Amino acid sequence: MKKFLFVLLIFLSVGSMAQVKLGLKLAPVITSNRAKNDAQTVENDGSKMKFSIGLVADKTLSDTYYLSTGLIYLPKRASFRNADGTVEEEYKLQYLQIPATLKLFTNELAPDMKAYLQIGTALEIKVFDEAEDPTFVNVEKFTPIDVPVILGAGIEYRAGINTTIFGGFSYQRGLINTVNEASAAFEDLQLRNTIFSIDFGVKF
Repeated sequence: MKKFLFVLLIFLSVGSMAQVKLGLKLAPVITSNRAKNDAQTVENDGSKMKFSIGLVADKTLSDTYYLSTGLIYLPKRASFRNADGTVEEEYKLQYLQIPATLKLFTNELAPDMKAYLQIGTALEIKVFDEAEDPTFVNVEKFTPIDVPVILGAGIEYRAGINTTIFGGFSYQRGLINTVNEASAAFEDLQLRNTIFSIDFGVKF
């Protein structure tokens, strides 16, 4: 993990040599869970809107292919309830996300405007977790990392010689069970995160 972060820092530091465009991204995100257990007695407890922000970096591979990465602060919600409604729990989770995605660009749709598709994955490192109500806690420990599949699309507009504005959306489907340890009543609980993100940003 430390080696991965070290490689990322080196990659970003040589941006001018490697044709990397750096930028900032702000994204309202809707976070929810896919909740289940072996007895099928738990279910998702809704969704919530949060805000993500971070650094993005796009490296040119060709005129239409870009490698996109960055360092993103990404808050999530872990929540579940049982079928009879006697248990409802919510936890706040915060991650640092390091994406590894490929952006595929179209030809110009209008002067200085292109559409793109984005596909890839990410490494997410948990930096914070907290129960919404500490008096009712069945999840005792969360998994320290998550790995989602990322699918997205959007529009980029070149607003100047060195400035590009972009907007789009992405769907992120977590692959790892975020529950590491739970109480005996929910020892087989599985929570996997799902995020829908509306992305806005600028690159320089």
